[in-house]
Amino acid sequence: MEHDRRRFLKSSGIALSAIVGGEMLRVSPRSAQAAALPYQILTEEEVATLQGLAEAIVPGAREGGISHYIDKQLAAAAPNCLLMLKYLGVPFEDYIGFYRGGLRSADRLARLRFSLSWSMLSAEQAQTLLVEMSGNTPLQWDGPPAPFFFFVLRADSSDVVYGTEQGFERIGMPYMAHIEPAQAW
Repeated sequence: MEHDRRRFLKSSGIALSAIVGGEMLRVSPRSAQAAALPYQILTEEEVATLQGLAEAIVPGAREGGISHYIDKQLAAAAPNCLLMLKYLGVPFEDYIGFYRGGLRSADRLARLRFSLSWSMLSAEQAQTLLVEMSGNTPLQWDGPPAPFFFFVLRADSSDVVYGTEQGFERIGMPYMAHIEPAQAW
């Protein structure tokens, strides 16, 4: 399984396919975000929550195109999906419900605690909720277990922000792959 993930990242630099004007384009999540390409699965409200939540967990996730990455992976055929859920044994048919339930619960928690949608929280308010979510499942949470949702979203967000040679460079770490890719990601 990991080999499939590595091959995808190596060959595409985390590229997505999108049909624009009848033509198939391969774009990075960052480029899809910048071009405001349409979503296939996620609603506008889910996108806003996902972007705010992922940005609070892994700074740079919004600009990196986390919402387009998640949306495209949710729309992919099971063997082609690269979301962390695949590697944790979650059945493919549960992926959309997992993300929708987690995003709905996170937004509901923000509204209950601060009377704001997640996308409108201050950095301090978001961090308060992230601490709560990462340690326990809050009482008002009705989605997948909050710590598990946090873990999965952190992993997927980290892939988008740091899953390339350039990502390693941004954090000042030397890129030392066990198996060096044939070409740059």
